[in-house]
Amino acid sequence: MNLSVFIRNNLDAIVDEWEVFAKTLLPVAGTMSSLALRDHCREILLAAVADMQTRETDSQRAAKSQGNAPQGAGADTAATAHGALRHLSGFDLVQLVAEFRALRASVLALWSRRKSAGMTPEVMAGATEIEQITRFNEAIDQALAESVDSYSAAVTTSRDMFLAVLGHDLRGPLQAISMTGRLLLRPELPDTARREAAMRIQRCSTTMSLLISDLLEFMRTRLGSGIPLARTACDLGPVCTTAIETIRAGNPEQSFEEQISGDLVISADGPRLHQALLNLLSNAVQHGYPGRTISLVAKGADDGIEVRVTNFGRPIPETALQTIFEPLVRAPSPGAELHEQSKTSLGLGLFIVREIVAGHGGTVTVRSSVDEGTSFTIRLPRTHELPTPA
Repeated sequence: MNLSVFIRNNLDAIVDEWEVFAKTLLPVAGTMSSLALRDHCREILLAAVADMQTRETDSQRAAKSQGNAPQGAGADTAATAHGALRHLSGFDLVQLVAEFRALRASVLALWSRRKSAGMTPEVMAGATEIEQITRFNEAIDQALAESVDSYSAAVTTSRDMFLAVLGHDLRGPLQAISMTGRLLLRPELPDTARREAAMRIQRCSTTMSLLISDLLEFMRTRLGSGIPLARTACDLGPVCTTAIETIRAGNPEQSFEEQISGDLVISADGPRLHQALLNLLSNAVQHGYPGRTISLVAKGADDGIEVRVTNFGRPIPETALQTIFEPLVRAPSPGAELHEQSKTSLGLGLFIVREIVAGHGGTVTVRSSVDEGTSFTIRLPRTHELPTPA
């Protein structure tokens, strides 16, 4: 009896073993009914049988081994439904993988015991091969379980850190806005103090707005949709000027300089590039020394446009330059002062910059030294066919 026929003829016994194992996945399984524990096991097995009995070419087999097999009817397969229901039941990723690991082991163990009854020496030789396959599957399953376990632990740690930092970074400016609001309620407050309070609220609001915007863009990229771009004929000169004015309004004590030269008209999403420049300028303010000028230089050439934002502060360590554009990466210099710590510590700003620039077919690089400061350079290719301005 081949394996596919064996599975079809012994569905009840296999599903019983699935349920017995599922009950061990405490605490979530302890309160589930037998029907809920069995869930889609029968349908998953029948789908596997149907697949095993379908002729398969070498190319199809290779694609399947690489995880590129075509999915079942739409997204409504028994396996996808099972995964969604296990999530709703409180199973974690490790427990979900363990169920399938146990299912495969149970099927092979039952099949091996059935084949061993009344075997001839020739058949026994074949059984030894089956045992070797079983042992190999067990080793791969163990490695998979260990990897998934460590992956899940890393995800949990990253999520907890993400939520803690998000709460901290939003609470700071929110408290400042609340305290400033109470200050503004005082009727005897002089006009100078009232203006300073209004500027403080504006700075805090800008900080929160940038953080929330970066968070939304990060979640969009993680959902696989990427950052949408709407290209038009765009002059980057006014985009650069507007970005500097926006940052200057929230940081009036900071000195900025701007140098614009050459043809800066390209096919691009102006608002998105404005967002990228805001992130770079905000990063420069957060990490630059107070009183040192932050510069924005934009140059147009025949083959493209280069925009560079430079600030002077503690240089970024060489080891951090390789990961600084990754999300949730924070690399403050050792011994950095309080004013040099990022106000939006989630580390999403530079990641968003990279995604926006990459969407335009460009690159963003960073150089950092004591003498030359820290410079982020965006290079955008020029397209000769410009769309009609919106």
